[in-house]
Amino acid sequence: MTKTRKANRFFELLVIVLVALVIGIGSAVWVITSFSPAKAIKARVWSTNTLIGSVQANLYLRAYIARTGLFALSKSEALYYSAFTDEDGEPLRAECDYVIEGADLPARWWSITAYGKDHFLIPNPLNLYSYNMKNLRRDSQGRYKISLSQTPKDENWLPAAKEGTMSLVLRAYKPAPALLDNVGNADLPKITKVGRR
Repeated sequence: MTKTRKANRFFELLVIVLVALVIGIGSAVWVITSFSPAKAIKARVWSTNTLIGSVQANLYLRAYIARTGLFALSKSEALYYSAFTDEDGEPLRAECDYVIEGADLPARWWSITAYGKDHFLIPNPLNLYSYNMKNLRRDSQGRYKISLSQTPKDENWLPAAKEGTMSLVLRAYKPAPALLDNVGNADLPKITKVGRR
């Protein structure tokens, strides 16, 4: 085999390997970034997957958990609900104001946290990222309202992102059987858009 043919053969193999790497890595990135655990169980605008944190979770769900930094526990320890839209099905957007309202969940402890489009906490000067069952102000019936907005509010205010989309994560730790047995029918908070800049 001549040097020219060897060089051509090497170049062909190199191109094949590079194409295979681009297709393989590209398809893996596409699957991981487009994968959503929301496909499992819906409860109005909230979604969850009871396999989060379990040994039965497939590699795509595990990759999603790793990418979003959820540090998930099994469903007997915690349920994780995510919301990416309001009650009208519109994406949660930074330029809009929302009210999140609900009542206590049947769990030992629960919280609601806001995240930016990068799945990280939303930076703000107050270092205020979430509310939980202990630090919420409530009405006389024990219900609460949380404002998610760029504009500060008097009570139960979560700062919104500066731009782009947002999401909310509701964590219910040590859920009671009433919640575990009704994951898709749980009485979860409503997310209503109340204004737009």
